[in-house]
Amino acid sequence: MTTKFYNRLLAIIIVLFSFQLFSFNSFASNLDGMSREKMQVFIGEMPKAELHIHLEGTMSPETVAKLANRNKFNFFKTADEVRQSLSSRVPGLTGFLSHHNKQITVLQTEKDFLTTVYDFMEKCKENNIVYVEMFFDPQAHTSRGIDFDSMMKGILAGREAGQKAFGVKLNLIISINRERSVDSAVEMMSNAKPYKKYLLGLGIDSGPEEGNPPSKFKDVYAQAKKDGYFLTIHNDVDEKNSTGHIREAMDILKVDRLDHSLNAAEDIDLVAEIRRRDLCLTASPVQRGSDPEPQDIPRIRFLFQHGVCISLHSDDPGEFDSGYLTNLMLNFQQAGKFSKRDMVRLMLHAFKAAWLPDEEKKAYINSLKKWAAANYVNI
Repeated sequence: MTTKFYNRLLAIIIVLFSFQLFSFNSFASNLDGMSREKMQVFIGEMPKAELHIHLEGTMSPETVAKLANRNKFNFFKTADEVRQSLSSRVPGLTGFLSHHNKQITVLQTEKDFLTTVYDFMEKCKENNIVYVEMFFDPQAHTSRGIDFDSMMKGILAGREAGQKAFGVKLNLIISINRERSVDSAVEMMSNAKPYKKYLLGLGIDSGPEEGNPPSKFKDVYAQAKKDGYFLTIHNDVDEKNSTGHIREAMDILKVDRLDHSLNAAEDIDLVAEIRRRDLCLTASPVQRGSDPEPQDIPRIRFLFQHGVCISLHSDDPGEFDSGYLTNLMLNFQQAGKFSKRDMVRLMLHAFKAAWLPDEEKKAYINSLKKWAAANYVNI
């Protein structure tokens, strides 16, 4: 056995031990007699930031069916058909993408993109989400023959209408599909140039990760940094060489934030380096109907308790049983027995991680702190 193997095994044992220890501590801190219903109100009223969410995955079954009928598709004619497709997926990234890639085909016109963004921003209002940084995947649409300009005009029109109607601020993160070629990514960024003032950051998502490491797109990221984009990347959980990909994202792509990246918990030196660089992680403890509880609670707990700036987000709320942010956070809190203070601090991390001017960020943080104090939570 190699030294590397033993170090990794030791790190996993530390994670499991810490989970047991901190699970007890969090449970003890949460013995305040608060029912699930009262906790739901508490989390529901909390001002929230949503930093890890995909435009294409925000569509509720009702929105998918509406667009499918609008565009005369012979599938997904009802919301129940969409739900059936979701429930029959096989576990893992491959199963997720099998439904996801079919679902996005209902997005055909400028109006469809407008509707999708607007419908999601209404959900934000319902969840008291005050700030959003949203991913969208142009290559998944232009490869289907969708005009880049029509897509952008629809997204921007939906954002403007949603901000006006619901008072939610929404910024955009353009994303590379990692399984596609570097040339395709370069073409996407070229198409995006006229819209740069509307685009806050650049990300990478989709998959598989194997064979498509972060370093594949090092030149695209170097240029995006010069062009003024903030940088992030998905490092999905339990993918092959996940910790190596996290290091590549940090050292080669020079990212400003990390999405998922929870396998960092298995490498205590990597945890220390993430803290040293003051990088924030956006976690998505989603839940399928077959999951006994939200995913990845032990690793999120470990990173949180070890001083990593980690926050909770809904990823693809229209495609998971965990749903939109209030429900996801409630399920996470109930399953992990996190305290009210824990939940507020996780949201504080989200506002800290937001790509906003300092004064604007400070205003959101002060609003959260004021709300917490009014609810007898000291953060």
